[in-house]
Amino acid sequence: MYKKILLLSILLIILGCSTKEKDNISQLFTKDDIYHISLLNTQKAQLIASLETKALLTATYLNPVFTKKNCKNFCVDVSGGEYFFVGVYINGSKINHFDDKGYFLTLNGMKPIEIKELDKDDPLRYEMPMVDNWSTYYKVKYPTVNSKKLKLVFESDRFGKDVLTFRKPKK
Repeated sequence: MYKKILLLSILLIILGCSTKEKDNISQLFTKDDIYHISLLNTQKAQLIASLETKALLTATYLNPVFTKKNCKNFCVDVSGGEYFFVGVYINGSKINHFDDKGYFLTLNGMKPIEIKELDKDDPLRYEMPMVDNWSTYYKVKYPTVNSKKLKLVFESDRFGKDVLTFRKPKK
């Protein structure tokens, strides 16, 4: 008798908690294409001195992420140049501006055309991987590069440099 009541109550709980719409369940298991492609095109650079990280940079190459094929719900215009989503953390600094403290960011030896600091609630920050609250985030635009290899160099006057290598997507 107790077994039947226990079995019936477990069955009612399971059926009562299930959803009737398949869309709700499938939404839990769908792949976020922008996040996935962004993660594949993200790299990290560290400037280290005395076994301590002095500056940390995460860079996501945006051009392969926001192709026409990938743009469904959220799009960023990446025409007319090479675009990067860059996060910078400088140890011991309240403001993580890499362009005014002896830090430089170049792409194949070229300086950026435009550096736009992103707000805390910018939608691009929610789509990108490896975002934290300690870093300052930028959308950086460089001139179009004809080479298939892109070398993004994060450099400091005092702590050396680190090179990130990206590949341009095939057209």
